[in-house]
Amino acid sequence: MRAFKLSLYFFALILALILGGCGLPSTSQKALPLPQVSSPAAQHAISSTPIPRLKVNASPVRLLIPAIAVSASIEMVGVTSNGNLAVPTQNPWVDVGWYGSGPRPGERGSAVIDGHVDRPGGYPAVFWRLRFIHVGDAVLVTDASRKSLRFHVTGIAFYPPQDAPIQDIFGNETGTYLNLITCAGDWIPSQHQTSLRLVVYTSLG
Repeated sequence: MRAFKLSLYFFALILALILGGCGLPSTSQKALPLPQVSSPAAQHAISSTPIPRLKVNASPVRLLIPAIAVSASIEMVGVTSNGNLAVPTQNPWVDVGWYGSGPRPGERGSAVIDGHVDRPGGYPAVFWRLRFIHVGDAVLVTDASRKSLRFHVTGIAFYPPQDAPIQDIFGNETGTYLNLITCAGDWIPSQHQTSLRLVVYTSLG
C-alpha cells in the first residue's frame, strides 16, 4: 500500500480554494459570456530533468498584465479562519494578494496570486478583465529589489470550486509557475459565492 504524506501546508491549500474574494454578488457578471476554456494539462507535463530552484530573496510588490491593463500592488495574504484563501485588505478592490505560505514568484513551484473580480454593486475590480486574457500574454512581477520577472500565460480554465485541481494550482513543482485566481460564473445566494473559479496558469520565461 502506497503511503501519502499530507502536510498541514497542503491541507490548508485544499481548504483555500474557495476564495474569500467570491463573497460578493454581481448581477453584471451574469451577462458576460465566459471565454472558451483551454486546458492547461499539456502545459504542465512532468519533466524528467531536474529544474534548479531560483534563489529569490525579495517579496513581490507589483503585478503587471499589459494585455488587460492591470497594474496592481501586491499584498501578502494567507488563509482565513474559515479556510478561505484571503484577499487583499489594504486596497481590496485594486490590489492583488500573493499567497505568502507558498513560493515567491520566480521560485520553483506554483506561486499563487488572487484578486477580486468586482466590488459592491458589481463595479469592476482588479481582475475584472482577467477573463479576456489569452495564452501567450505576458504577466510581469516586480519584487522589492526592483527585479522584474516575465511569465507567459500557458493555460486558462474555469472550475467549480469542488472540482479545482489543487495540485496543479498550488503544488506543481515541475517548473516555475505563477497562477492567478479570481471568481467567475453566476452568484449563488445560498452558498454566498460564485459558481466558478477562473484560474490563469503562467510559466516563467
